[in-house]
Amino acid sequence: MKNLLIVLLIIPLTIFGQDSDENQKMRLKELNEYLFSEYALNKNTKPLHEIATDDFILIAAPGMIENKKQAIGGVVNLNISALNVTIDKIITTGDVGIVVGILEMKGTIMKKPVPEKIRYSSTFIKEEGKWRLKMRTMTPMRM
Repeated sequence: MKNLLIVLLIIPLTIFGQDSDENQKMRLKELNEYLFSEYALNKNTKPLHEIATDDFILIAAPGMIENKKQAIGGVVNLNISALNVTIDKIITTGDVGIVVGILEMKGTIMKKPVPEKIRYSSTFIKEEGKWRLKMRTMTPMRM
């Protein structure tokens, strides 16, 4: 009887814990896609400005490290007509969330064609209950 009581107490905690983790992953997925589409397709830097931490860094495709101001300023170099964000994996541990996937774009950057596929990793941290983008890496994929 005691074991049954323990199981009945643990099951709801496990279920709610999984739901919370799934909700966090869904929120990270949506936030990640929103940031990419607003920046690349709409040239809207306001979401990146608001969601990225002040010490945000971007490791850009040619290996350059850009700070938040540089990353936001780089939007003028983009002319993107189509964008597809694929997510391969989302990892959450406490107040850290990592989204890994592939970005496919059509268009140009600095008047040169963008790579067909770019592997990205977006690292988010939770501050005051909200996910903030801390770091992003972007690497062209070989075909």
